[in-house]
Amino acid sequence: MDSAFRPAWWCPGPHLQSIFAHFFRSVPRLCLTRKRIETPDHDFLDLDFLDFEKEAPLVVVLHGLEGSSDARYIQSLMGVVRARGWRGVAVNLRGCSGEQNRQRYSYHAGKSEDLDFVVNYLIQREKVTSIYLVGFSLGGNMLLKWLGESGGQVPKQVMRAAVVSVPFDLAKSTEIMDRGFHRAVYTSGMLKTLKVKALEKEKQFPGCVDIAKVRRARTFGEFDSYVTAPVNGIESAMTYWIQSSAIHYLDQIRVPTLVIHAEDDPFFPGRLLPREKWKASNYLQAVVTSSGGHLGFVSGAWPWQQELWLENSMLGFFNGTH
Repeated sequence: MDSAFRPAWWCPGPHLQSIFAHFFRSVPRLCLTRKRIETPDHDFLDLDFLDFEKEAPLVVVLHGLEGSSDARYIQSLMGVVRARGWRGVAVNLRGCSGEQNRQRYSYHAGKSEDLDFVVNYLIQREKVTSIYLVGFSLGGNMLLKWLGESGGQVPKQVMRAAVVSVPFDLAKSTEIMDRGFHRAVYTSGMLKTLKVKALEKEKQFPGCVDIAKVRRARTFGEFDSYVTAPVNGIESAMTYWIQSSAIHYLDQIRVPTLVIHAEDDPFFPGRLLPREKWKASNYLQAVVTSSGGHLGFVSGAWPWQQELWLENSMLGFFNGTH
């Protein structure tokens, strides 16, 4: 595959790549149809469908931490999916569609049973015969975990997968995100919305979290200790990180999977990438660019003439042209 990503001259460096893409990535106008599906545990997931030809392949997309189907990276990908004449569905993880989920537990990086449920729902209820899976950041971690857990039992309808900017080792990523500039710029912003959801969860299920500790939390380490682990019935934050990290599941993946990552990813820099694991795999194909930031990969002559290197790389891999 051509990995020659060329960052825009007007968007240099990992932080500008990451932040500009988050707020200003060009997105098309889309018409998505929401369908709520009931989960076996009496909760729900909201799926946003981009419909096209009934027999066209379906691209299933998972967002990152505190994302949703409205995330610009998902909207941009959906635009390319539409241009190819394919179908798409953006999965809003629990509590991420604008409405709090019903159960005590929340979405998290290792909740792969929800992806398993969605895939089987699409096959059994929607009669989909060709599925391509995409995961961004936390969603990519969940996707890799599910592929590894499933091994050779992945439904035959799942043809290929692609992940972008995955924090393969959650403990190491958390250590980076909870220091200095990263904590001030990235972590603090995501914790704001995570705390709001945690306090709403406390109203639903009094006593499930310590309100004072939630309000004091300044790092992902603290938040996962005070909220993510206890709300989801996990012993500790470290147990959550170990059990959920995609790095432990790569050896068992048996579906052709494209891994796109930037060396300068501020959430999980290139020096931490599990290169030996994917080199030893017959199913993992890695494209590691020197730049691109986290979910960035912004290119093009001008801000109003952005190119679609990331989206076209994934669709090209799915189409077998790369």
